[in-house]
Amino acid sequence: MSLRNVAAKAADHLLPLPMRAALHRRRFFGAREWRNLHWGVFDSFEAANAFAQQHGAPPRFDMDQRRWLSDRQKLLAHDYPMLFWLERLFTSDEGRQFTRLCDLGGSVGVSYMALGPYLSLPPQLQWEVCELPEVADFGRQVARERELGPQLGFSSDLDAALDGADVLFTAGAIQYIDRPLEQMLGSAGRAPRHVFINRLPLTGGSSFVTLQNSGLAIHPYRIRNDAQFVDALSGIGWGVVDRWTCLQNSTHIPLHPERTLDHFHGFYLRRD
Repeated sequence: MSLRNVAAKAADHLLPLPMRAALHRRRFFGAREWRNLHWGVFDSFEAANAFAQQHGAPPRFDMDQRRWLSDRQKLLAHDYPMLFWLERLFTSDEGRQFTRLCDLGGSVGVSYMALGPYLSLPPQLQWEVCELPEVADFGRQVARERELGPQLGFSSDLDAALDGADVLFTAGAIQYIDRPLEQMLGSAGRAPRHVFINRLPLTGGSSFVTLQNSGLAIHPYRIRNDAQFVDALSGIGWGVVDRWTCLQNSTHIPLHPERTLDHFHGFYLRRD
C-alpha cells in the first residue's frame, strides 16, 4: 500500500461515522470500473435490491466478458486443486464414461479454455456452460471465433443442465444466485454425483447478503455461514472429499470490519 493510501485510510477513520458512511457510499455507487467494492449487510436479495434501487442503481448482473476471458487464461493457485481432482476423476473407470459436465456461471467458457488443455477429458464429454441468455449467445460466438469445437456447449436452462449431468463445476458464481445450491441439487431429477466449487465466500459468522459493484453493474451476492453451507449439502447426500483456500479473493465491507473475508473457499463434494 502506498504512503498516500495509508494516509487516506488513516484520515478516513478520523471522520465522524455519518461522513464516513456517506463517503464510502458515494465511492461505491460512483465506481465505473472493477475495484472489488462492496456495500451493506442485508438479510436477503430482496432487501439488497431495494436498497440499490433507492440509490438509483437498479440491480442487474453484468460484466466485461472479453476482459474476464483474457484474465482467466492464467491459472491461479486455487485452480490447481480443481485440476488435481478433475484429472483423477476423468481418468477413473467411472469418469471415462462421463457424458456431460455442467459449468454453472462459466461465462463464455473461460474454465474450459483455461483448464481443458491440462485435463484428460473423455472424448464424448460435453462441457456445457449454463449462463444468462445473452452471455450464452456471446459464448457461442467466442467458441466459433476460436474454433473450439463441439465439446463446448452453452445453455440457459439450469434445471435441464443439472438433470443428468455427471459433474457440476462452478467457480465464483453461486453466491450471485438467490437459489441455494442445496435447492438446485435437491430439485434436479438426476443430480450430478460430483460437485466442484471454487471461489466461494463463506463466513464463520451469520449468513448475510451484500452488494457488489462490478464496474458495469451493481448486484447482490450472498455470503453463507461455512458450517451451515456444508451441513445443508451433507443433509441431502453430498459429503466433502476435499476443500482448499482461495487466497486471491477477498471481501471488505466498509463500516463492517467484522464481516471482512481475507480469502474464499473451494470444495470437491461427492454423493455416495
